[in-house]
Amino acid sequence: MNTQQPAPPPSTDDAPPSSVANRYGAPKRGLTRRRKIVMISVALVLAIIAAGVVAWWNVKPYSSKDVAFDITSNTSANVTIQLEKKPRDTVSCNVRVMNESYAVVGWKTVTFGATEGTGRETIIKDFDLRTESLGVTGGVTTCWVAG
Repeated sequence: MNTQQPAPPPSTDDAPPSSVANRYGAPKRGLTRRRKIVMISVALVLAIIAAGVVAWWNVKPYSSKDVAFDITSNTSANVTIQLEKKPRDTVSCNVRVMNESYAVVGWKTVTFGATEGTGRETIIKDFDLRTESLGVTGGVTTCWVAG
């Protein structure tokens, strides 16, 4: 019986380092501590700027909400809404009255004109709407800045 083991393949560790470097290039140096700090700082600043831009785009120039409604008869209703807007903007809103099946039985587009001033102004206003049949609820649906 032959107890001789085959010879192991030649190790690449035995090769002179210069031949490996010549063939594959010198090993790349890792990032320095300073470079890592700079890269992280730049990434954080860009993230903060991006968050600010997204927040700025999502800010509506107005906000509206229902305040009250009163069904005065089978053919009319009164709806009170609140609108907060910039004074220089003209904002239009759709106001509607719905029946118990949530079908629209009365509808009106109302416009709040531009005024002088700065900041934001809050307007609370009543609107009388004619209805096709008895309504059970009313309110503002959508608003937009009129061109």
